[in-house]
Amino acid sequence: MRVLLWCCLAAVVAQAQPDAADAHLRRAAAYREKRDYSHAIPELRRALELRPGLTQAHGMLGEALLAQGFAAEALPHLERAGMLYLHAVALVETNRLPEAIGELLQVQARRPNDPDVLFYLGKASGALMQQSFQRLVRLHPDSARSYELQAQNFLGQRRGDLAEPLFREALKRQPDLPGIHKALGSILMERGDLDGAEKELRAEAELTPGDAETAWRLGSALLKKGQSKDALGELRRSDRLKPEMLETLFDLGRAYLAENQVEQAQATFAHMLRIDDTGDLAAVAHLQLSQIARKLGRTEEAAEHLRRYRELSPKPGANPQ
Repeated sequence: MRVLLWCCLAAVVAQAQPDAADAHLRRAAAYREKRDYSHAIPELRRALELRPGLTQAHGMLGEALLAQGFAAEALPHLERAGMLYLHAVALVETNRLPEAIGELLQVQARRPNDPDVLFYLGKASGALMQQSFQRLVRLHPDSARSYELQAQNFLGQRRGDLAEPLFREALKRQPDLPGIHKALGSILMERGDLDGAEKELRAEAELTPGDAETAWRLGSALLKKGQSKDALGELRRSDRLKPEMLETLFDLGRAYLAENQVEQAQATFAHMLRIDDTGDLAAVAHLQLSQIARKLGRTEEAAEHLRRYRELSPKPGANPQ
């Protein structure tokens, strides 16, 4: 008789526990609605004590713990609930960056323009990059890559004068290191040393003949030197390597004009504007088209391009005439 009574009591308790777990879950949900995570967390813990497999409670508890800054504790609950994005965020917060990036890339494939996903992907990638760079400089301070990294940091500060000797030091250690001659060419172009820039960019073009940016920069340097025919060849090569790069197209249009190939220039500038009719490059493309149309006697078309130029670059006192 006593055994039968205990069995009945056990059955009653077993039936009551799911209801009690649901009650704790409902109270937690009410707290969560008010973002009162400090009160939601104990309710969720109690619900899981009563029903450990309650997936919804694991998800809510992981979310609450993460919101309160307990990322490491949140991880197993978020994993149990299959909440990939929040699990990835918790991985970022616990500095498990390679795992976080892998999961965030999966989430981004489904939500490519989500601002939160983009933020954490950038944060994780930036932190991992910084760790890698710090390790590089610490372990290999005299390597070509270490000098390149330091030079790039100075370039980011617009200190080409300080970057140049470091780039040259990198080349001493590894003469075939791609990208260094291109960086030097850009520095020299900005300084106005067109001969020096051409020399560096030709060296880069030999190392990396498939790099469209190098071909564009070399063509641009040649155009500034007045060598429009040679410039045209490099700019066409850049356009073949990477079609629809606006910088290439703009200089290509100018090179066509310099070679008196007006129709090709007009078509190139118009193609630019079909790709992007906003910003500074679009403004000067409209200005070039206005001047071409005026020379061809198409006054209305010239006026329309000039109007658009002024819309895109409303500079007080500017006189494009």
